[in-house]
Amino acid sequence: MNYLSYLNIKHFKGIEDLELKDLSNINIIVGNNNCGKTSLLEAISLLESQDNIKGMLNNTSRIDSGYPSKFELFLEIFPKAQDRAKSIQINSTINGLTRELKIGGSLTKVSDVEDNELEKNAFKGKISVKLEDKDLINKNIFLKENQSIKDCSGCDAIKIVYVTPYDHFRGNLINKGIENIKESEKDKIINLLKMFDSNILDFNILPTANKNNQMTTYINHEKYGLMPLFSFGDGVKKVFTLAAAVVSAKQGILLIDEIETAIHKNMINEVFKWFVEACREFEVQLICTTHSLEAIDGMIIGVGNKTDSLSCFRIEIYDEKIYSTKFSGNKLKDIRTLLGQDVR
Repeated sequence: MNYLSYLNIKHFKGIEDLELKDLSNINIIVGNNNCGKTSLLEAISLLESQDNIKGMLNNTSRIDSGYPSKFELFLEIFPKAQDRAKSIQINSTINGLTRELKIGGSLTKVSDVEDNELEKNAFKGKISVKLEDKDLINKNIFLKENQSIKDCSGCDAIKIVYVTPYDHFRGNLINKGIENIKESEKDKIINLLKMFDSNILDFNILPTANKNNQMTTYINHEKYGLMPLFSFGDGVKKVFTLAAAVVSAKQGILLIDEIETAIHKNMINEVFKWFVEACREFEVQLICTTHSLEAIDGMIIGVGNKTDSLSCFRIEIYDEKIYSTKFSGNKLKDIRTLLGQDVR
């Protein structure tokens, strides 16, 4: 299930030439704050719809909604050191096939006839994708300031689901995931929810009177009856988000930023054991970041004797360059259980 086995980010945000080799089924990304862990996940998310600019920006805009426009958000995915000429390059191996994604071009000024001939910033460039050294995509792009970016079907390399540290406060990902859940799969998720509240019996998406949010998730509770998910604690909402995400990512890649968020440390071992088993059952490759030793230990416990399915990558910055150090599952287990050392 290690669909993504190799990654080399040459230019993306603050990352220059970061290489990850031999990714496993379960991958933990650790490192200090502001070392590029989130940017790494965002770069991987670009590999799903490789010529769909709007699709590429959806994940980065969920992290920070403070950007005035999609155009400015688009410019932010390029390294800050780049001036008018801009480029991104991401090389990967997905399902055994090598891919090279390039987005390049330059900022320019254009006259806007609809806005009293005022000059506006624009980006003129190209997206190209090579698959095994053969040109798969070669597409011109032209984006203008204050102009909406149109969605397109994109050339999907693989299904990718991305979960931010804040998604358990939002219902969209959960609702989408529940729509993909078969009745035969419900018991597995109910058993996860029962770890937090043994009175939870069932869950469903039901219509609401809210025009902005016409459907929402309800939980059938033995004591209190039908209750909206938002009335439960953050722990229940977070594990429900993780469960919905792993189902949505069937036979694909699941990216989770700060996987431990909102889960009490006393629950981590149980939750992560369930989660690792779910990734295995739904054939999902997990790539997650964490600041928590409890989360790392929980993953080690979760994989059990299948330590070869686990890898840990430590991201570090030296002299303004970014590097990765890989710990295999066996080495990670020895470092934590025998030596008690911190790999973060």
